[in-house]
Amino acid sequence: MPEIIKKSIKGVKAQHFNAVLMISGCLLTLFVFYTSLTIKKKYEEIVVFQNDYSECNKAIYELREASDYLTNQVRLFSLHHDTVYMQNYFFEVNELRRREMAIEIIEMTHQGDTPDINVKSALFESEMLEKIEVYAMKLICEAIHLQNEEIPEDIKKTNLFEADMYLVDEAKLAKANDMLFGDDYYNTKDRITFYTSCAITSLIHSSIKEQKLNDKSIKSIFLQQVVFICLLFTVCIALYIFILKLVLIPLFNNLICIQKGTRMKLRGSYEVKYIASAYNALCDKNAVTASILKHKAEHDPLTGLINRNAFDQIKEALADSGEPIAYLIIDIDLFKQINDKYGHLIGDDVLKKIASLLMEQFRATDYVARIGGDEFAVIMTKFGLHPTEIIQRKISELNNRLQTVEEGMPPVSLSVGVAFSDEGYVSEIEANADKALYNVKRGGRCNCSFFE
Repeated sequence: MPEIIKKSIKGVKAQHFNAVLMISGCLLTLFVFYTSLTIKKKYEEIVVFQNDYSECNKAIYELREASDYLTNQVRLFSLHHDTVYMQNYFFEVNELRRREMAIEIIEMTHQGDTPDINVKSALFESEMLEKIEVYAMKLICEAIHLQNEEIPEDIKKTNLFEADMYLVDEAKLAKANDMLFGDDYYNTKDRITFYTSCAITSLIHSSIKEQKLNDKSIKSIFLQQVVFICLLFTVCIALYIFILKLVLIPLFNNLICIQKGTRMKLRGSYEVKYIASAYNALCDKNAVTASILKHKAEHDPLTGLINRNAFDQIKEALADSGEPIAYLIIDIDLFKQINDKYGHLIGDDVLKKIASLLMEQFRATDYVARIGGDEFAVIMTKFGLHPTEIIQRKISELNNRLQTVEEGMPPVSLSVGVAFSDEGYVSEIEANADKALYNVKRGGRCNCSFFE
């Protein structure tokens, strides 16, 4: 039969369609992930370039400021003849070394580039000024007859030209001032400013160019990412529509058919149609024997009451009900003696009579079952405010009728244990009812006991 069904079913196979869409979705997700990583990498490159621009720009300004600082200190020394300015000068030259550090920073990322060339030209001009400044300070030291221990080593190492050695003090001071404030000095300072400005301009142009390239690249990658995301969204929508129309809606409709007990409709994908066809075939096959098997499976063949299996299913259903129930365990007193004395046929008649009386005494909302050889059980639901009185009255009436001797039927009695639960069926209620039954048997049988 499965082969016949398989040949007769036509339709789109969900597994093939889903596989195509899932593979497409995975590939598009990888593309989106790749473009995201590329954008992240570009952004990191921009951050690195901006940091480099900031560091190089700061280094160029540091070089210019260091050169200006040296000029200020040497000029202050020429005006005030205070050795502190001379010490500051050489501290900058020998200890701080801001000009050299600026060159090192520029060379790290721009060696051989225009900014590097301009900065090195500015350093060259600054070093040329340094020689002039040191020579001027030498003239000043000689003119003011500074003590030897107050003169820095760099000044001591500097030798005056022979023509300047024999100048009078005023002439030495005049020449020093001319060297520090003359046109040549200012021209050199202007060249330093020019070279540093060119370096900064070159950095700015380079930054703008790099920024434009990165913007163009990021826009291109971002556009690709948008396309991939749109395609991925389209795949997701297609997958959702396919699953909804060809799988979920047909399955939901077939679920309604199952709940109503009707045949399924052959709609949807190939797999759903196949399941529906198989189900319909099974329904046709099982329809004949369903009622017979159901009755045999749920009822005791002797008494017609529901059996233990069906009773267990009822207990499971009531476990989630949350409503109060009463659980009764009913045992026939000395039933073995009845079988031994009157025979099993009479014993069967006793069981049938008790089952009939139990069905009379309890309502349709109660569940009466035969759970063992001579043992019955009842679950009562939707009872009133005084269930113990009602149950006691029912059991007393049962025992009165059973003890009345009828033709061919021996007198019998029942012992009953009862327990209650406010939250539906719980495992403890059965044990509690069993304890109550034990109390009845210990007290003489033919009675009803309630678990406290």
